[in-house]
Amino acid sequence: MKTIKATAAKFAVLVFFIMAIVGSLCGSSPATCCNRAVVGAIVIYIVVSIAGKSVLNIIIDQIVESRLNPKDKS
Repeated sequence: MKTIKATAAKFAVLVFFIMAIVGSLCGSSPATCCNRAVVGAIVIYIVVSIAGKSVLNIIIDQIVESRLNPKDKS
């Protein structure tokens, strides 16, 4: 879980700076750039956290299922 949160935070910081730079290049005011970048970073953090947890749960379920129901190789 710590790795998922760390990855989500890295993506959020990246998106924050990208959105801030794009906003300033498009001529938006600094307050507008900041607000949009913060909201974008929060959304990305939440989406990556949820997606990471979902993928992790799917992988764990498949591992448990394969251990409980081993297929015969004969």
